[in-house]
Parts: sequence; structure tokens; C-alpha cells
Amino acid sequence: MTETKPANTIARERVDELTLRRGEPDWLREARLAAWELYLQTPMPTTRDEAWRRTEIAALDLSNLKTLDFGAFGPAPPELPQWFHSLTSHIEKPSGVLLELAMSGGYRQIVEALEKRGVIFTDIATAIERYPEAVKPFLTRESASAGGGKFTLMTKALFNCGVFLYVPSGMEIAMPFISGIGLGDTVGTAGGAIFPRLVVVAGAGSRVNLIHVAGSPHSQGEDNQSMHADSALVSGLVEIFVGANANVSYLEVQQFGSNVFSVGRTHAQVGRDAQFTSLAVATGGRQTKSDIATLLNDPGAANDVLGIVLGTGRENYSFDTIEEHNDHDTRSNINFKVALKDAASSVYQGTIKVAKPAQRTNAYQQNKNLLLGADARADSIPRLEILADDVKCSHGATVGPVDKEQLFYLMSRGLTRMQAEELVVLGFFSQILEQFGQPLASEWLTEIISRKVYGN
Repeated sequence: MTETKPANTIARERVDELTLRRGEPDWLREARLAAWELYLQTPMPTTRDEAWRRTEIAALDLSNLKTLDFGAFGPAPPELPQWFHSLTSHIEKPSGVLLELAMSGGYRQIVEALEKRGVIFTDIATAIERYPEAVKPFLTRESASAGGGKFTLMTKALFNCGVFLYVPSGMEIAMPFISGIGLGDTVGTAGGAIFPRLVVVAGAGSRVNLIHVAGSPHSQGEDNQSMHADSALVSGLVEIFVGANANVSYLEVQQFGSNVFSVGRTHAQVGRDAQFTSLAVATGGRQTKSDIATLLNDPGAANDVLGIVLGTGRENYSFDTIEEHNDHDTRSNINFKVALKDAASSVYQGTIKVAKPAQRTNAYQQNKNLLLGADARADSIPRLEILADDVKCSHGATVGPVDKEQLFYLMSRGLTRMQAEELVVLGFFSQILEQFGQPLASEWLTEIISRKVYGN
């Protein structure tokens, strides 16, 4: 495999043209260019890098990717894509809905009473135009991209869609917000790229839940073993700021077609005595590379990171979780489960870092992998980096094939092999869905998992 050439990069002109076309303020242009400068200085990852060793990157030509445009917002799109409609059909009364589609338009709705109380839920472009003082501190802070690497910097320089959710201190919102960002027609987006940026800010003592789905049409019959000229790139950055005593829940679901290369980073900062719960679900795409980093910076900060990956065909997934315990009496719990059919593959790398001041840290990391195909492959790489001496940290990992006797028993009761596999996979993921604790979302995810098992 050849390495990426130095010329495989994005030019500054793309950043300048983007800011001029969108009429953005000077402070944002400066932030974009600062990110671009760092992007130029940062080497492109290769398969020699531990975090990228199973991700095919050399064939992705960044210099020739075209940034896809997004149309104007309307009262509602004429027809919701299936990957978004399935969510809205399960959650009938959300606090707000936002959808952006490349090569098409979008729409936004929010409960009026929430907006009157200071809640902001809008696309990132509107936030920059109408609420600059609210969003500016989070789009210009350098620390938010720490450790994100070249693709995170590229997203900060070129982001062209996204979500801004701001919840004032003390507000508790029961029903979830729903957002969706995706690609339109597969042919129209061939060789294209979108750069979503999501910013969630929860004030002290607030409670909020965001469900975000990223999707595209599911093209059939493609060999997704390697990158091709028709591949589309989705490079995203999610930044979540959880105030003291706040409670934030974030669910991200990826439902990409087989022409999509997805790379993203979720970066959360959790305040004193706050709780942050995230669930990442990946069920499609040519290749997926995702980093989930959480900083527990204050005493009492707590975090639960959950993951569900279901791969088929030759799909390739790579997930890295990074938990940084930077103060005393913090807690984290990671539970990541992967099921693979056919020749799908995955790599999970989990790192728990405990700084010297982080005494009485309680951290646990678990990764289980279920192989349903003879050619499926899963790797699990846990790491502990502990500098404090009064801690409770542990990890566990398993990789194994499906129990053939279990399948035989189910099939002997009249089920087809596909039906038996569906029950096994749903049972495998059931603990994650229960732990996440959102019944409506769990019903929707169960439906997604079942369709994926059957190849739909």
C-alpha cells in the first residue's frame, strides 16, 4: 500500500472562498485560517500510525474532493430520507428537529416555549449570524481540538454544516432534540465532502438530550473493500460542554451507504458533579474512523461511554475512546460492543488516563466482540495510563465467534438462520440499550439493528 503524497491536501483558497461566499465575520475567518495553518503543519495519518493502522487512507485524494453545498431552509423538506424519517416516527414530540441535506435543503423546528426561555437550537450558520456572542467562544477556542489530528483541523477550517444547541443554566428539558445531517443522492455526492460541526453547551444544573443521526442513501452491490473515485467524505467534529451539576445525554447514529468514508471526533468536557452519557452507533459506510474523547476536569465529574457497532460485507470500523481523569473523585464507565458478519472488520482502542491529582478515580472499560462470519476480524486494544496511586481502574475485552449451539437451538425451533442471528445480535446489544435508558430511542435502534442483520 502506497503512502499519501504530500500534495494530497486542501488549499487555502478553499477556506477563503468559503468565508466570502457565506459572508462570515472576520473572527470566524481568522479561526478558520488558524486551523488551516495547523492543518498544514500536521502530518497526514498513515497505516504506520497505531491509531490508523487498519484504516485505508492513502487512496483518499483530499485535493480533488469537492465541498458539497447545502440549500436554503424551508418549513419542511418535501420528503424525509428514510434514515431520518425512521427516527422522527419513533419520537413524535421532540423538543426540536433540525435536518440538513447536502445538495438539497433543510428545515428546523423548536418548541416555542423553550426558545422564549433562551434555548438556542439551530444550524451552525444561523447561530453565527444571529447568536455570535453565544457561539463565538466555542468556535474560536483552541483547546477543543486538542489531540484531534489532521482531519479535525480540516473540519475546523472547512465546516459547512452543523448544529448549535445551547441550554441555559437550571433548565431541565425532558424530550430530546433531534438533528440530522447527511448526503443526498449517491450519484450527486460522488467525490464530494461535507464537514459537520456540532456544538452543545449545557449550562450549570441543566438537563438535555440530543439525538443526532448522520446518513446517506444505501447504494447496493458495491465492493467496499477499498476507496474509489466515487467515494464521499464525511469529516465531523462534535464538541460538548457540560456545566457543573448538569446532565447531558448524546446519541449519535451513523447510517452511511457503502461509498462513504467517515472520520470524526467527539470531544466532551465535563464539569464538577456533572454527568455525561454518550452512545455511538455505527451501522454502515465504506470505512469509519471515530475518536471519542472525554475530559473529566473537575471533582465529581462522571461519564458513561457506550458503543454499538454492527458491520457487514467488507465494512471497516475503527473506534478510539480516550478518558482523561484530571481531578479527584471522577468516574468513567466504557461499554463498547461490536458484532461483525461476512468479512467486516473492526479495531477498538480504549485509553484511560489518570493524572496525578485525580485521586479516587473509578474507571472501567469493557469491549466485547461477536464474530458471525468466518472472515470477520476484530481487534481490541485497551490501555491504562495511571499516575495517581489511589484509584480503581480495570478493563476487560473478549473476541469470539457466535455460539453455534445457540444458533442450532433457535433454528431447531423453526427460525431461519437470519432470524436466529437477529435474536443473537439483539440479545448481544440489549445490555447497551438498557444501560442507555431511553426506551423510545432503543425501539428505533432495535429496528435499525434488525434491518442491518437482514441486509436492508
